[in-house]
Amino acid sequence: MSNSDIRVVPGPANYFSHPGSLERLSDFFNADQLSRAVWVYGERALAGAEPFLPAAFHLPEAKKILFTGHCSERDVAGLVQASGDDRAVVIGVGGGALLDSAKVLARRLGVPLVAIPTIAATCAAWTPLSVWYSDAGQALNFELFDDANFLVLVEPRIILNAPAEYLLAGIGDTLAKWYEAVVLAPQPEALPLTVRLGINGAQAIRDVLLASSETALADQRRGDLTQAFRDVVEAIIAGGGMVGGLGERYTRVAAAHAVHNGLTVLPQTDKFLHGTKVAYGILVQSALLGQDDVLAQLVQAYQHFNLPTTLAALEVDIN
Repeated sequence: MSNSDIRVVPGPANYFSHPGSLERLSDFFNADQLSRAVWVYGERALAGAEPFLPAAFHLPEAKKILFTGHCSERDVAGLVQASGDDRAVVIGVGGGALLDSAKVLARRLGVPLVAIPTIAATCAAWTPLSVWYSDAGQALNFELFDDANFLVLVEPRIILNAPAEYLLAGIGDTLAKWYEAVVLAPQPEALPLTVRLGINGAQAIRDVLLASSETALADQRRGDLTQAFRDVVEAIIAGGGMVGGLGERYTRVAAAHAVHNGLTVLPQTDKFLHGTKVAYGILVQSALLGQDDVLAQLVQAYQHFNLPTTLAALEVDIN
């Protein structure tokens, strides 16, 4: 594989992020198609999203599936069976694991995917890939799809009302885009321009997150839908996904995510979100590379954000 052998999928076919964005669903699907929709959602996700869902959610012919599993083969097969025949669109409402499962479901049914993220913990709504887990919840691998997600609808008021721990995890996961990219592409000038655009995007996103995350977290606690909050949300969902789509293997996963994958084997870390563990992985990666200045900067930022800086904070005892 040559350095220039890069497949670029910058993002979904359509993306909206503004108050009232869910009403745009009917701009893309007619009444018949919406009556044949499969809505997949989590219990808490539905509770947060329901005040903002369009009338199409209540169509009696639409299939509604409460999902409580992982993006595992067993759980996805269950979704396929529960969906039935003659479906026109899959609409996922929830966080990363649910949206990853909905993405696989849409591909297996051969219908478009609409992603409605209810938290900003990852870029799952944006990216045309799913992370596979075992039935026990251990990370296995990720699958890249041949097509982009059709429609992403971000209603920032849903995310504003979600628990703050998810936004914090998203900050950690998205910071990794830059710190892993500079490891994966140490000589970007020898790589395609799209990769360099992705790396530049990762740097810009890093700067937004380091500058605005503390303010955004405080705004969320107050319930204020500010520009800083919306910038951080979009940095996570759109920015993080776009970086991976432009740079492919040079901007996706390195040691920080490998640390996350290792931590998923330890049952005591199950309570911690994906991005929280990835954030700790960035520190490990920086230490391995001898990047003392980066490590010091991140530890200081993490202490302001309340991200973990030790294994003990993840309830891992190495003694």
